Amino acid sequence: MFATTKETATILGVSRRRVHHLLTQNRIEGAFKLGNQWVIPLCDGKPVISEGKRGPKASWHKRVKKRRYQDLAVIKVVRQNIDGNADHQTNKTVISVQRGRQRVMQGHAIDIHGPSRMFYSHEVREDKGGARVWLETHFDVDVFVDEDWQPPVEEGSTSKVPVNYLD
Repeated sequence: MFATTKETATILGVSRRRVHHLLTQNRIEGAFKLGNQWVIPLCDGKPVISEGKRGPKASWHKRVKKRRYQDLAVIKVVRQNIDGNADHQTNKTVISVQRGRQRVMQGHAIDIHGPSRMFYSHEVREDKGGARVWLETHFDVDVFVDEDWQPPVEEGSTSKVPVNYLD
């Protein structure tokens, strides 16, 4: 993976001018110029920078941009609908997805386009709609409302078109 000087400055938490200074001193390993732009290789999300000859040791830090709460999608299984489907032979949607304050999307299946994290709480979480188990992700989620939906045949492809989509 490669980055520009602007992206590298953001990653390191320094100015673009400082990154240019490191580049002219050949302290960023593997960096090269393509036309009039620098191309900087990343290793584990950060450039490899050699130590300087003088001064204190560098304490590069990765600035992590905090995501706002509304960027987080919370995915829950609606237990009441599962029980109702079994008792009454119905096919209500059993998965709910909400991103921030947007309206709740419900479906039978979801595709998460990136990493997600699963949580369990031994107490009922009112801030999660009474859920004890839920998923959270910052990535796009496709919600499918189709009783005949089947898992994708190939990785990355879907057999049905999503009817609801969260940005």
